[in-house]
Amino acid sequence: MLDHAELGSVNLDGSTLPGIDTESLQVVRWFGMRNARIAGQGWFHHVRVGGGLDLSGSRFGGPVNLQRAVIEGDARLGHGAGYAAGLRMDGTRIAGDLSLAKADAQAPTDGAAISANAVTVGISVRAHDLVTDGVVMMNGLRAAVAIVLQRNTLRNPDGDALLLVEAQTAMLTLRLTPSSAGMIVLRDAHVGRLIDDPVGWPEACRIELAGLTYERVTRRSDDATEWTAAQRLTWMARYATGFTPGPYDQLAAALQRDGREQEASEVRRVRERLRHRAMGRLGAVWGAMQDVAIGFGYRPAWALLWLVAVLAAGSGFFAWSGPLRPITLGGAPTWDPLLYTLDLLVPLVDLGQERAWDPVGADKAVAVAVMAAGWVLATTVVAGAGRALRR
Repeated sequence: MLDHAELGSVNLDGSTLPGIDTESLQVVRWFGMRNARIAGQGWFHHVRVGGGLDLSGSRFGGPVNLQRAVIEGDARLGHGAGYAAGLRMDGTRIAGDLSLAKADAQAPTDGAAISANAVTVGISVRAHDLVTDGVVMMNGLRAAVAIVLQRNTLRNPDGDALLLVEAQTAMLTLRLTPSSAGMIVLRDAHVGRLIDDPVGWPEACRIELAGLTYERVTRRSDDATEWTAAQRLTWMARYATGFTPGPYDQLAAALQRDGREQEASEVRRVRERLRHRAMGRLGAVWGAMQDVAIGFGYRPAWALLWLVAVLAAGSGFFAWSGPLRPITLGGAPTWDPLLYTLDLLVPLVDLGQERAWDPVGADKAVAVAVMAAGWVLATTVVAGAGRALRR
């Protein structure tokens, strides 16, 4: 029992205790309880430690409560530590690193395996090789440098395995082992650099990406190969929940910042394709037409080919059906089906042919179709040229 005590430092390394209660304990320098065995609960609510807190290797049979603590150094809560009835540290402030590496935690009947909501960490959260049964809650977590979730096994097959809602950090590493299971929720998180593994994603994990923002999506320095945009799109289609355009916009913007323009355009095409499918049958049909014809505007070369095809088809039709009736007798230029089709096809260009001839019947229907195709296709070509010039 250390409730409300004021101590210079605490060393309980190797202890075997039925429980420990340190409500509002104040320690000037260092609190250490490494490789201890605690049969019951560990109550560290509202403790204040001027240096580091080290529970490495300690095993707790009851719940551990580290809520609203203030740690002026590092908090080492892993390296073989075990939490048989969960770890709660909501609202805690840690000036240095928070380490949960190689820890294991099981959720109690009515709680989380780890609850670290609204925790503020001055440097990084290190949680590689963490094993949990039950949800890990890190909503509103703030880490100035990094959150590293590497080789973690997070298991909660019937619910959320990891909640990082509205978390903020400069770099997030999220790589789970194949035996992980449950929902991974990154909703409204803000990340500078995202490092994940779309190729090796666990089969039993879904992911929510709505509202997630990041500047770059990169790989680790020890990765042998770099993922492709196609692999990431396949991963999103297979594991992401529902469809919202935001995750695709984020991915395209990140690829563009890295100079991967072609892949960014492909991501935007997929976004438009899925958006139109979500609009119902008519939207899906209209989207399929745009996709095939002009790649939703992100394949201007296709539009140019369609322009040439429409020009050839229109010229062939008017050569067969023409010449058309002149609007002004004796004042019309020489009939030229190619120039007439080109005048119809290219907007804002006047070759004198369109104003000189008056189509009727089938000729008029074909002329209107050529003009409509010209507006759509020429606009797409100009937009694509504009993007190329900006690059």
